[in-house]
Amino acid sequence: RLLPTLSELAESKQWRVRQSAVEIVPALLGCTQRPETRLEISRLCIRLMEDMVDAVRKTAAECLCMGGSTLGSHGDDAGFDWINSIVIPCIRQCAGHRSAKQRLLSLKMIASVLSDGSWQSRGKTYTVPDESRRSGAPVRELAAIAVSLTQDRIANVRLNVGRVLFEILHVFEDADLSFIKEVLTEQLNSEGERGGDSDVIFFARKCVRRAEGLLEERGHEKPTSLS
Repeated sequence: RLLPTLSELAESKQWRVRQSAVEIVPALLGCTQRPETRLEISRLCIRLMEDMVDAVRKTAAECLCMGGSTLGSHGDDAGFDWINSIVIPCIRQCAGHRSAKQRLLSLKMIASVLSDGSWQSRGKTYTVPDESRRSGAPVRELAAIAVSLTQDRIANVRLNVGRVLFEILHVFEDADLSFIKEVLTEQLNSEGERGGDSDVIFFARKCVRRAEGLLEERGHEKPTSLS
């Protein structure tokens, strides 16, 4: 019954009202049982992720990602399915969007989802569209989406790949850490060849070193020297 009211508030001329309309989404999802209702709620978030105000977009994206946690009360599968069927496709779409703001938003969503692993259901697998990484957990696909932006035409997007991944590297398994390290090393080489942005290089190098450190701690390799 709340959905029509929230949809109306989401059209308000006041951005704070639009933001408030979406802030209730995590709590609302925790009270739902029907997949159809959850889908309608997700559409509210996705619509406001295109809002002209940055704060509204970020809040909508965060609330969409938080749904996996609130649905955990309905069983592990509910939270997993929310991330798998609603959030990840949305992140993928944002990452391929023509607007740099949406591509940046996809990185923020990846960080939000991976910072909270309560939705993850052990033993499940997910088929990744990328032929080179066909099977693995959703975590693996999120890593693949993130590093796909290392060659973005906008420097601010490229630098945020390293900056965002640096904060969440600890959640990745060894194979994914090695994959991230490899792609960001390629980014460093690419930036160097074209006299790239110093901030992009800084965050990529920082992330590579952190990945090496984690792999070394786990007994897999020694750090290499980065120029």
